[in-house]
Amino acid sequence: MKRIFAAIVAISLLIFETVPAYSVSESDSQVAYSYVLMEGNTGTLLYSDNGNAEFPAFHSAKLMTLLLLMEAIGEGRLRFDTVVKVSANANAQQGAQIWLNTGEEITIDELVKAITVGNANDAAVAIAEAVSGTVEDFTALMNERAAELGMLSTTYTDPTGTLESNVTTACDIATLASELSHYDELIPYFTTWMTTVRDGKTELVSTNRMILSYSGITGMKAYYSEDCLNCLIASARRNDLTMICVILGEPDEYQRFTTAREKMNIGFAAYTLYTPRKTDIYVEPVSISGGVSLTVSADISEPGSFVIRNSELESVEMNIEYFEDISAPVSIGDEVGRVVYLVDDEERYAIPIVATENAERINLFSAVYKLLRSMLAGQ
Repeated sequence: MKRIFAAIVAISLLIFETVPAYSVSESDSQVAYSYVLMEGNTGTLLYSDNGNAEFPAFHSAKLMTLLLLMEAIGEGRLRFDTVVKVSANANAQQGAQIWLNTGEEITIDELVKAITVGNANDAAVAIAEAVSGTVEDFTALMNERAAELGMLSTTYTDPTGTLESNVTTACDIATLASELSHYDELIPYFTTWMTTVRDGKTELVSTNRMILSYSGITGMKAYYSEDCLNCLIASARRNDLTMICVILGEPDEYQRFTTAREKMNIGFAAYTLYTPRKTDIYVEPVSISGGVSLTVSADISEPGSFVIRNSELESVEMNIEYFEDISAPVSIGDEVGRVVYLVDDEERYAIPIVATENAERINLFSAVYKLLRSMLAGQ
């Protein structure tokens, strides 16, 4: 019976795609509107409309919960097949849930499904406790990670995001989604339309309609609340580009998907990922003062990438800059210059030039030794 009901819900969503969900009420009109488009590989902000306006974090906080889980998995502390015992705290969660029972055992795999497809609060708490032991410790870790990512307008007070004290912005969410988009293991979860967990006891239907039709879609999340209205965090990958669109405060349930398609299509059509070739960059030995040697060898690491408009491709210029007045001692890895990429005389990207050998400071003994060698060489 549950499966029949879920199927009816899914079909109804498809049939009524173009019908507005509801009219805009007076309370809706008081909610700000915000959208952001970001290139996810580089975290480059492409477009923003009111992107720094504060909103309740709500279900977007679960993306941070997932990020911390993926980092724990990457460190080998958890696996997707790890079995978690459900606590009374997880069981007590309200709102969206998969109705976990205290003492029930469930895998991380199913908890991730519950979060990515169903926005389940009890699953989020179960993951938080699996990662950090307590919700309090996990919440502290959420805020610490947010600060590391530069999400300066975000504050988390629980792993579910449902408390009013959880706040964020579209720009911060895009930054978080950009970091999370590097975990390809999550794409099958994020792009699942319907699934079941708990041996079929609970059925889940995604609210992210983008996964049904948008080319290259890789996730992430759609949700609604009275305080932030219809929200969407969408990511898609085509060729080398990853587009992330965040929409908050949209009054119309379906317009958020239309807007995201339009913005992401513009992004894919107008921009490209420019990757410098290391073979095109020749780095000379760098002059230093006060050293046993007069120069130090240097090089660059493998170049990264940066985003530019397609129309700017012919305008890219490269300059190699060596720092002046470099004094010994110099250690391997010390920055001694930059390779700078300009577009219309504006700096767009820079690659550090670093020393590849140590250079000791000259002392009396080495100075005398150097003088004697010079004198002997002149005979």
